[in-house]
Amino acid sequence: MFEFWYTLAGYMTIEKESMAQTAPLPTLSIKSILKWGLVFALLALGSIVAFGFTPRDSSLNIEQRRVTEEIDISEWRAPPTVPYRKFQREIVIKRGDTLTSLLEQLRIDDADLERFILTSKEIKRTFKLKIGDAIRATVDNTGHAYNLTLLPRNSQPVRISPTTTGYAITEAPTTKRLTFGTGVVRNSLFGSFDENGIPEELAAQMAEIFSSEIDFNRDIRSGDRFTLVYSSEYLDDAFVSTGTIEAAEFTNKGETFQAFLFVSPETGEQGYYTRDGKNVKRSFLRSPLKFSRITSGFSKGRLHPVLKKWRAHKGVDYGAPTGTPIMATGKGVVKYLGRKGGYGRFIEIRHANGISTRYAHLSRYAKRLKKGSSVSQGQIIGYVGKSGLATGPHLHYEFLANGTQINPTKAVMPPGPSITKSLKDVFQTQIEKNTTLLDTLNRRYASSK
Repeated sequence: MFEFWYTLAGYMTIEKESMAQTAPLPTLSIKSILKWGLVFALLALGSIVAFGFTPRDSSLNIEQRRVTEEIDISEWRAPPTVPYRKFQREIVIKRGDTLTSLLEQLRIDDADLERFILTSKEIKRTFKLKIGDAIRATVDNTGHAYNLTLLPRNSQPVRISPTTTGYAITEAPTTKRLTFGTGVVRNSLFGSFDENGIPEELAAQMAEIFSSEIDFNRDIRSGDRFTLVYSSEYLDDAFVSTGTIEAAEFTNKGETFQAFLFVSPETGEQGYYTRDGKNVKRSFLRSPLKFSRITSGFSKGRLHPVLKKWRAHKGVDYGAPTGTPIMATGKGVVKYLGRKGGYGRFIEIRHANGISTRYAHLSRYAKRLKKGSSVSQGQIIGYVGKSGLATGPHLHYEFLANGTQINPTKAVMPPGPSITKSLKDVFQTQIEKNTTLLDTLNRRYASSK
């Protein structure tokens, strides 16, 4: 009789009451057969074991005793604590978000702040959430919030900060920094801005600045070049929003145009002027739409798409999606607003010096606009549609001088007012830094070619 054990499964007992031998084994004993058979079985199973044999009646005599030892802990030090680290998190507000859910998304764990948000009446009035705005938090690694800032796209940031008595809601002051960019038009103006890392909204600003000189619907060419100096708003050294173009240059078909922002110290009004103080804006814009295409030009005769008759087309048609904003091309007074035969929804504006402009096939009018309303150049007066005799959404635009329609794409527009003599020195001082920046950028571009 034998006992067998191995390290992985304790031990097992193999007993043999009797072994009948019919013939002697000349070379292997029963013990050897059992031992080697077990070895081969374990090898076949891929196991590595330790085994041994011992008499069954033997016992393991293991002495157990308690050992006590004194340890000197006078030199023991607590593990160093992890210092609180401040960092910022920012998310964009989506539909259905609330301040409470935004705190969770920002991983803020601050009971005092949560209590203030739930109980404050002022927060509902000043901390209004709008889809697309952003919210930024300064927090530490424990979830404690040092401030919570709402970043509206079109107004001053608002901040919740702790005070000695609780929390306060205040406007967060931003700082303005000048940024610059330059690029070449390849496929589209907006695409070129994006390729050069310039915010796309500045493309619309630039098109408006040069709208009296360049028709961005049909004059843009591949290879045109632009350079911008623009402001950006920062809060706590972090970007908040893109500001205003301070200086711009655009080269179109080999002709270069420049514009510099000037804010009048007398009236606070701002406008864009050339380096020598001439107004960039003319009395009328080249186009009533910022971006579109001309689908039908001014002509003495064309086949009317609805009436199927040949008749004069005394205006220009701009194809654009329904709802595209329409601008007044010049300063004036609304002479007519309402439906007018085949024109559909129609607006006529009377300007100075016997000039008037007409806008037809609108889908709707701008709010609060009515007959007799004064409008400024570039003001939104309505939206593109297909009312009246129209096969699709477009704007029909007419330009009249003393009651006679003339081709608006060929009309010579007088310039707007220049900088007055009394403001010449102030103007030069204001634009000096931006003229230097623009010249430096142009030299760098020229040297890199």
